[in-house]
Amino acid sequence: MVERLRSARDLAGFPALDRMDLHGEAGDELLATGFTAENTRAATTSGSSGIPITIRNSERDLGYLRATYLQDMLSNRLRPTDRIAYFRVNPFLRHPLERFGVLRNFHIPTGRSLDEQVAAFLAARPTFLIGFPNVIRSVVDELRRRGIEHRGVRTVLFGGERLSPTARAHILDYFGAAHREVYASVEVFTIARTCPRGAMHLRTADLVVEVEHEDGTVSVEDGEGDILITRLHSEAMPLIRYRLGDRVRIGPNDCPCGVARTPIVREVIGRSQDRIAGTDGRRYYGDFITFPVQSFPEVSRMQLVQDRPGSLEVRVVLAHDARPAVTADIRDAVLRAVPDLEVTVLPVQEIVPEANGKIKLVKVLDLAGGPPDKPMEKGAAADV
Repeated sequence: MVERLRSARDLAGFPALDRMDLHGEAGDELLATGFTAENTRAATTSGSSGIPITIRNSERDLGYLRATYLQDMLSNRLRPTDRIAYFRVNPFLRHPLERFGVLRNFHIPTGRSLDEQVAAFLAARPTFLIGFPNVIRSVVDELRRRGIEHRGVRTVLFGGERLSPTARAHILDYFGAAHREVYASVEVFTIARTCPRGAMHLRTADLVVEVEHEDGTVSVEDGEGDILITRLHSEAMPLIRYRLGDRVRIGPNDCPCGVARTPIVREVIGRSQDRIAGTDGRRYYGDFITFPVQSFPEVSRMQLVQDRPGSLEVRVVLAHDARPAVTADIRDAVLRAVPDLEVTVLPVQEIVPEANGKIKLVKVLDLAGGPPDKPMEKGAAADV
């Protein structure tokens, strides 16, 4: 089979690698010859898919990761003198250059209380922010509530979650900053990053991206479907056609930036398994329902929750000056997209993050006993 591999399109002849293949000790069976648990270092995903994955990297792999990460930040306007605030549960190890005042890192502990996060932020006096957007939003909200202005931030690098346009504007207006985004994961490092024009270009020098469509066909770096990734720089645990669990839409490069000439990730639509179940057994990629909701400027945060087939609860955090009729308007907008669902719009004070610090945009609870997973009728997926 390897002898027949001549181009990226030939990868379709290989089996896909699913997340369960890397779950727990099963992943150790995928270590390359000469590598063991003892001479590699483990990295575990956040578990937002419900299945935490452990990847093992050699020191050379980690060196490549650090170089890639630094390149990501430099391409996103990082300066050597920036004070970098990382919004994450655990801190990074200190880099030797920090003792000379270069690329100083400051940890904003997202596993601690909001007061502790704000205290760490104010003590850091950062100029460059990296983290989950909803966590950064919480800190901004608290700073605003206290009447504190912090205008030293130049760039906010979002990753790991989608953010409504209203929430993004709220953060950027507060700091007076520019924003960039990175699409990355623990398993495969950086997949795509934004250029100065805001288009998210694939890093085709580092990996091969395939898109598996609804009909089972596969295309390279094009179309909408589940993303499969092959890492090109990984010696300890090579991943070939790894099913990341995301659904994406990729198109050809039409960006005039002149910085990158690779295909563009138009949208990370959501987790492949987060699908809303209808009473007739059809499954909708629930993330598309978020677009009618987030089009309302009064919606600051949102979450779709389903606990039984055919029913959908839309949780929204609304602006203080939201119109009284906005919840009814939101419900009507959702019903236009999915008229066969029982929809409830529930205003809430906050949306609680998961244990890993992320807010799941689509949260499907245990639907055991619900209808089987049937393919959607022709036109349903495309139209909605």
